[in-house]
Amino acid sequence: MDRTLRWFEMGIGEQISNIGSEVNRAIKYKNKNEEDKKKRFYEKAVELLELTCADPKNKFRLGELRFCIEELTDYFAGENFYNTTDEMLRKYYDAFLV
Repeated sequence: MDRTLRWFEMGIGEQISNIGSEVNRAIKYKNKNEEDKKKRFYEKAVELLELTCADPKNKFRLGELRFCIEELTDYFAGENFYNTTDEMLRKYYDAFLV
């Protein structure tokens, strides 16, 4: 089965929970100063968020999903304009754990 179809079969909670796993890994390696691993997991989280945006059932959530991408990019690859913390990210994504 196509990866996109499998992703689209998941509910939004399961999708965000999976994204949160990648975010938590990115945080872990950010705190260990392992830039390559941090970047790999952050980019995977963004890729999954983009796939979530492409899922037709999430069309009414696009604003929030796009902000998630913007916030992660700002936090992991930008200047942290939003003053995001590890704890803030964990709290948001862990709320979707299934």
